[in-house]
Amino acid sequence: MPADTVFTLGELAGRLGATLRGEAGTLVTGLATLQEAGPDQLSFLANAQYRKFLASTQAGGVLLTVAEAEHYAGTALLVDDPYLAYARASHLFETCPPAAAGIHPTAVVAESATVDASASVGPGVVIEADAQIGPGVVLGAHCFIGARSRIGANGRLAPRVTLYHDVIIGERVVIQSGAVLGGEGFGFANQKGVWQKIAQIGGVRSATTSRSAPTPPSTAARFRTP
Repeated sequence: MPADTVFTLGELAGRLGATLRGEAGTLVTGLATLQEAGPDQLSFLANAQYRKFLASTQAGGVLLTVAEAEHYAGTALLVDDPYLAYARASHLFETCPPAAAGIHPTAVVAESATVDASASVGPGVVIEADAQIGPGVVLGAHCFIGARSRIGANGRLAPRVTLYHDVIIGERVVIQSGAVLGGEGFGFANQKGVWQKIAQIGGVRSATTSRSAPTPPSTAARFRTP
């Protein structure tokens, strides 16, 4: 969503499945904590230790359970789980710019690779032979997609993500910058003081709808999965 996204409290209540107690026409431009929220921001109370800030908050509306709302005289959106509702609301104010479909001129794509027409391939991306990039996938600048790797629909790889060969990524998976999947591990066999490297002959598979931590340790693939 653009940075100037605005909703009324009535609209937010409808989108979040909340019961609104207060003025439906109040405009909301973002989210903030109870301590920092202003009249045009939505806040939430999900932890009892922050209840002390409820009486003094300047928030235009607060996501609350019915029980907590009994102690609050201001505008409230009543929900079963305020933190879950906050998580859902955060996507309504997402400022990440949409990626344009297409392949950047500086990307290097193998002839045998398959890239869906709706995918976005950023500057400097390398896609090796027989890799498959699904619908709606976004590959940030300088990502590397190894041979025979597959990325499911609506996956998003931030800049400089590396997938070695035979990595399979499910649908709607988000991988943060610097992550390396399918890299070599630390397998060695010792014969009379001489170390013999163990080949990494497997591939890595990621679950559908998952999200990697920023710059996680490399994920190795020693054995091939069926």
